[in-house]
Amino acid sequence: MNILEIKNLSVEYKTPSSTVEAVKNVSFGIKKGETFVIAGRSGSGKSTLASALMDLTGIDGGKIKSGGIFYGGKDLLKMPFEEKRVLKGSKISMIFQDPQSYLNPVIKAGKQIEESFTIHNPKASEEEIKKRVKEVLKKVKLDDVERIFNAYPHQLSGGQKQRILIAMAIMNNPEILIADEPTTGLDASIQKQILDLIEELKNTLGLTLIMITHNMRIARKYSNTMAVMHNGEIVEAGNTEEIFKNPQHEYTKLLIGG
Repeated sequence: MNILEIKNLSVEYKTPSSTVEAVKNVSFGIKKGETFVIAGRSGSGKSTLASALMDLTGIDGGKIKSGGIFYGGKDLLKMPFEEKRVLKGSKISMIFQDPQSYLNPVIKAGKQIEESFTIHNPKASEEEIKKRVKEVLKKVKLDDVERIFNAYPHQLSGGQKQRILIAMAIMNNPEILIADEPTTGLDASIQKQILDLIEELKNTLGLTLIMITHNMRIARKYSNTMAVMHNGEIVEAGNTEEIFKNPQHEYTKLLIGG
């Protein structure tokens, strides 16, 4: 049974001179508990698709032109604003690819994690909030809890900042976690630590994981199923190992060979 269904989804961006269709009539389903990778090179439309799954395309000037995103039998795009707001961040959450841009530089890390919790739990006591933040910091392997909690983003390493974003994403026990290029800009050893952490959290928390990546080695190691995007379209989708052993589309062959 699919936990998420994307049907005939198209996303466009308007420029002063033209309209760019970044995602073109995309359809696929994701089963509960699996790791599903959306792979492709820069500009293929994969990050736009990830933003659409969270209904965030408007932030970058995009517009969902047509289609639907179905969770629990309901179309996310047609939900009332308040129902959609509750859903995003609680049932469906996202790890963004650039903590430097996403984290507020003048607010302490602990406070930012707290805010990701209190927005969905406004009646929580201060004691409950602090306890939850510390629990989550330990889950993402940030053991120096007091220092991390009181640190500003510039006082943390790249790997620590990425773990803060992961903590914010899992704060409300989501069912679906989207990881958009979660190791961008990190050293190779730290990349592996972050990917292994996400995989561990996926298993221990019972998450359904959607990972966006341009790295086919990551796709093969961490996913059960995958879709390959090119020029805004899914050109191939299915079992990851089968795609690697017998790719059907020329673009997929190029990615695997490159």
